[in-house]
Amino acid sequence: MTDSAAGRGTRRPRSSRRSSALGSAGMPTMAGDERVAELEARLERLEGSGPGMRERGRALVRKVMPADASRHFRNAMREQLLGFRSIVDFWIERVDDLEAMADDDDRTSIEIE
Repeated sequence: MTDSAAGRGTRRPRSSRRSSALGSAGMPTMAGDERVAELEARLERLEGSGPGMRERGRALVRKVMPADASRHFRNAMREQLLGFRSIVDFWIERVDDLEAMADDDDRTSIEIE
């Protein structure tokens, strides 16, 4: 029993042995290079086949919404961001004012023995 306990420390964990010997779960076993080549080919097919998601989304928006509406929404988003900026600027000024007031206080410290 002591021999098997001592032998456990030198062996690799079961999960790492399994992952190096077998492929991904549910996938047939392949050599590493073949698997990488297959994944790269699949990625190339996905990336190279027609317009991407962004382009398709923009095309759909152009079909549904007139350009005038898009411009208004962009301007509204800009106005919202400017509003947030003014709120942040307001609070930055308040913090600066509070710090300035704290520095200006004429406090005396009394040492107690």
